[in-house]
Amino acid sequence: MHRLILFVLFVSIALSAGAADPRLNQGPKPTATGNEVMVSTQLPIVTETALAVLEQGGNAVDAMITATFLQHVVDYHQVSHFGTMSGIYYEAATGEYHVISGVGTRPMASRCGDGDPSSVSIGGVVKAMGALAERWGTRSWAEYLQPAIEAAREGVEVSSFMYGINYKLMQTGESDGLIDNAQARDFYMPDGFLVPVGERWQMPALADHLTRLADAGPDYMYTGDWAEAFIEAAKARGHCVAPEDLENYEVQWQAPVRFEYNGHTLIGSAPPDTGGVLVGLNLNILQHFNLADRPHYSESAETLEIMARVLGRARQETQHMINDPLAMQNPTEIWLSPAYGEMAARVVASSMRQPNIRLAASADVTPDHGRVLGSDHNVIVDAQGNWFSVLHTGHGGAPGVFVDGVRATGSTAPALTEGPGRRLVLPITAIMIEKDGEPWLAMGTPGTPPQPVTQVLTNLLDWNMPPAQAASMPRFWAWSGGEPGIAIESRISDEVREGIQAAGLPLTDLGPYYWSTGSMQIVWRDPETGQLYGASDPRRLGWPAGF
Repeated sequence: MHRLILFVLFVSIALSAGAADPRLNQGPKPTATGNEVMVSTQLPIVTETALAVLEQGGNAVDAMITATFLQHVVDYHQVSHFGTMSGIYYEAATGEYHVISGVGTRPMASRCGDGDPSSVSIGGVVKAMGALAERWGTRSWAEYLQPAIEAAREGVEVSSFMYGINYKLMQTGESDGLIDNAQARDFYMPDGFLVPVGERWQMPALADHLTRLADAGPDYMYTGDWAEAFIEAAKARGHCVAPEDLENYEVQWQAPVRFEYNGHTLIGSAPPDTGGVLVGLNLNILQHFNLADRPHYSESAETLEIMARVLGRARQETQHMINDPLAMQNPTEIWLSPAYGEMAARVVASSMRQPNIRLAASADVTPDHGRVLGSDHNVIVDAQGNWFSVLHTGHGGAPGVFVDGVRATGSTAPALTEGPGRRLVLPITAIMIEKDGEPWLAMGTPGTPPQPVTQVLTNLLDWNMPPAQAASMPRFWAWSGGEPGIAIESRISDEVREGIQAAGLPLTDLGPYYWSTGSMQIVWRDPETGQLYGASDPRRLGWPAGF
């Protein structure tokens, strides 16, 4: 374990010595190769730390738990230590896919009295890490947390990306109520100012919290001192939460969503995650347009319009109909049935403009910026053939709450507040593609993933692009604000712009690479040689590596 801590510190110091290191900047990332293992995460230091765990004999679960806790420190601006997670794990020994859901849940409204449960969430990420460790882990609980503890004590190098988000958080009022929280101000601005780019942001309060968590185990945040402090802080701000809400939190194990697309079998995360169902519905409709026989959507206004109308229809249709299956039915089988895909494709095709008619768009479409707090998606494959695709994010706590270095500012995502099935409904989108009965490719992205993931999948499966190219192609939002329109990265031709405008659809330019359209992490294997490959999106700071 001492070797791993030294390795993490060495990588961090090495990166700080060269501020121009391309691994700390947006831009193209090299495709990684490996014979035994592959890792793709949102930061180089996290990828290298996960690789060190695998090199020392750990498995994909060990590496993922370690990476997640480290990201709670080094990617502090993107995730929350009292947040939400969901992912797909392929267990090589059994050939089974498991969905683990550590999604946040609303407090039980009947316990509230005068408190408001509408934006409170009992975060499940730590509880889920504990469940994973108990089921498949090979290391002690304390070992998983040591790299994170050391990183918090030594300090995190502030990138321009991190500084920009911290500035928006603490200087512009978009703070989930943290600006008036003295503990949060001291944490973010230890000398009265944000830690500048290139300097080290030390987090002693978080380091102390992680040390206590390492000693006490996962329940520390659900029945221990931290849980008591969180309840007190939330109630002081008028929110609803009771000790039973934390004590009774349960991680859920589920079967994944499975669907077919042009001869490929895909596996996705299950409700209350919307991503698996929504990507499946998108592709179920799109396969009736034979995209492979058309020019790419970045080169053809007609192809772009078709895809935008399909993605917009699917988004609007599912928006209020995917819910926690512990309480509500979900029409997943209907949406993914061939008959439904064919019918919906006919509806889309019949809603296009009349031939030889030119229209004019009336307004721009608002792109999907999402919240200040983002998320991280990691993909890990180990030497035993286990695959793990996980997203972890915020969506835990209560507005304005910051306890012991932990940002726990709640969520406004849809969720019930009474009875079973109170998990948040979020667009988490872990995806695997199966070939010959086992995973061939695994992918995912932070942000609002279903539309970006669908676009990358069509690049892969219809236009036969290598994964790195598939991830870097222009991406777009369709019907982003609920109204017809397309917000797209600017790397398209004037002919495509004119064609979309002539179709009467507002078109908004997002610039060449828009970070809010996601950051794909992709791992795949060559079915013939078994060689593993990894790719990371140019829009953020991700990094793939293997051996």
